Amino acid sequence: MILPERSTSAAVPVAWRRGLGFHLHFTHREEDAMTGVLPSVSPDRRQAGAVPPGLRRGRAPLTVTAHPGVASAVVLTVCGEVDLYTSLVLRDGLLAHLPDTSARVVVDLTGVGFFAAAGIAILATARQAAVAAGIGFCVVANSRAVLLPLRITGLDRVLDLHPDLAHGLRCQSG
Repeated sequence: MILPERSTSAAVPVAWRRGLGFHLHFTHREEDAMTGVLPSVSPDRRQAGAVPPGLRRGRAPLTVTAHPGVASAVVLTVCGEVDLYTSLVLRDGLLAHLPDTSARVVVDLTGVGFFAAAGIAILATARQAAVAAGIGFCVVANSRAVLLPLRITGLDRVLDLHPDLAHGLRCQSG
């Protein structure tokens, strides 16, 4: 939303009035008006102890590990949290193994503790790519953190879901 330039709006940063949104640029008058409202953080430096994007305090980054040749399938074990920042790791891991696979891909999500909408989109995209290539695509998930978003979106009716890896390796989708 672009606000019109007004000289009387001391509380609205200049960048917002120009429609730039994320790039905050305060004039001295606006800085004086906002003192006490905003925390004193330098815009060029990250706060001390800040957690890098894609990581939460006390959490490991997302990993996707390939185990080829298990029962004529490539098993991709996913561990960590799938969110907006880590979903690219999941996407790259899934799509990198689809062209090299002749039989099936089994995505093991039993090690995932958080599964956001970005992960749902990645799974749907990977499934479409597998179907287009004639490759079987199975998903192993048994935690509420993964199953609930899949049920809410209806993706549980589209994906070949299994409760454990033993069942996932026996899946015949494709």
